[in-house]
Amino acid sequence: MSIPDKETVALDQEELEILDAIRRVAPKHHIKPKLAQTYGVWTVCFQRYCKDQGIPWLWMSSVSDFMDFLDAHPNVSPPERNRALDGIMFYITDVHKTRKDEEEDEPEASVPRSTQSLFAKMLLRCDVELTEALRIRREDVRLDEAALTLPGDNQRDSRTVTLPNPLRDGLKEHVARVEDRTTSTNPLLFARRRAEDHSDEEEIEQSTALATRVMQTFGDTSEDGDSN
Repeated sequence: MSIPDKETVALDQEELEILDAIRRVAPKHHIKPKLAQTYGVWTVCFQRYCKDQGIPWLWMSSVSDFMDFLDAHPNVSPPERNRALDGIMFYITDVHKTRKDEEEDEPEASVPRSTQSLFAKMLLRCDVELTEALRIRREDVRLDEAALTLPGDNQRDSRTVTLPNPLRDGLKEHVARVEDRTTSTNPLLFARRRAEDHSDEEEIEQSTALATRVMQTFGDTSEDGDSN
């Protein structure tokens, strides 16, 4: 019985540089090589999506749009969307150091529909760190005031973050989803997010293959590039 060839896609020089940059930085963050490869392929897939849609690369609204695209994709599960988001966020926050924290001329974004889209928007658009976002509970959300109260180590350290209108509306929908599936009166809103990926190597390889298949649905931007 013959073993099917691993799916590949031709990459241009910029895409190869993205993969290489992620591979070089990953060991500093204790990210294993296979997971770094998956992060890289998802990031390149995101870049191709941006080119295909004619939207800016690495803009906050573009990350949110891509997560909504994956949310509607029939073959991409919630854990895979999480892994894709983790890879893109790793590239933006830890690899691509020259990015601007704010893009003054960025157009107003649409309301984020998926949990991953909302999570990405919150981290990129608001003054919220990853560890803070993972601790947000229902009582921390003040939708009428379009604000979040982020508790610190003690009451004096708490701070308030203002929510842009699209993010407030997306958070309102997300709160309703969370409340529908729990009996808790004060649930964690992003409890299913994982700070680390503990998947086995076979699952990681399957994720890389899935990212490659999704990438193949976009236009091939390479001319004489290599393949991943």
